[in-house]
Amino acid sequence: MKSMMAAAILAGMLVCAPAGAAAQDGDDLWSRQINGETAGQWNVMPERPAPRVVAASGVPGDAALRVRVQRAGGNPWDIQASSPIGGAINAGDIILVAFYARAEQPAPNGSVLPVRLQMSGAPYTAVLEGAKAIDGEWRQHCLWGAATQSLAAGASNVSLHLANAQQVIDLGPVFVFNLGPDFDRAQLPACG
Repeated sequence: MKSMMAAAILAGMLVCAPAGAAAQDGDDLWSRQINGETAGQWNVMPERPAPRVVAASGVPGDAALRVRVQRAGGNPWDIQASSPIGGAINAGDIILVAFYARAEQPAPNGSVLPVRLQMSGAPYTAVLEGAKAIDGEWRQHCLWGAATQSLAAGASNVSLHLANAQQVIDLGPVFVFNLGPDFDRAQLPACG
């Protein structure tokens, strides 16, 4: 299963990678994963209505978590899905976050999700953040960059803010890789 997921991630990276970029060795990539035990674990807050597991053919694990946002919140983080990260992050480390998602029912003007790699407790400072447009097709979305500060092992998570619109979002697994400070950024996907 892990080798199939590695192949899927690398294939996605090759499709998105800049021209001339060479693929990294899949085993090397997996040795840098810092959320191995929790890659398929999403925690949704609040849990009303309760998220549910749905079939997701073609997504690693063939299952996803469906989150129904009944109305926009006062803040995008009023409903969020987070996944814990077990590994440490040092300021300047190149971090790659790759996750599978689709909008089962997109927001009226299209679903755009804020994505953050952040402290798992207050003040929830982000060390990497961006936003990803999510449509009705299963896609691997990614975000990468240099961590802006250090976080101890077990002190961070990936958080997707879902309350920016009424929508239904399906979430597949999330993978987080710490590639270190010297990783060749030309090897990273474009992450459009």
